[in-house]
Amino acid sequence: MSETEDGLTIRPRPLHGDLFRTYADHRMAMAAAVLGLRVPGLVIENVETTGKTLPAFPRLWEQLAGVG
Repeated sequence: MSETEDGLTIRPRPLHGDLFRTYADHRMAMAAAVLGLRVPGLVIENVETTGKTLPAFPRLWEQLAGVG
């Protein structure tokens, strides 16, 4: 990353599968689910935290993604 006069230039590295920590935040778990569509091997630490806003999220996501 480098700073410019009016912003930042970010040079991302390739993504790879690993444990995605949610910190008990349902929004982090849902974001990780979306990333997992493109990043093989991504594991969500605590997907059950989505129960705060959408208790059926794990089941619905599996159906949507064609898993299980």
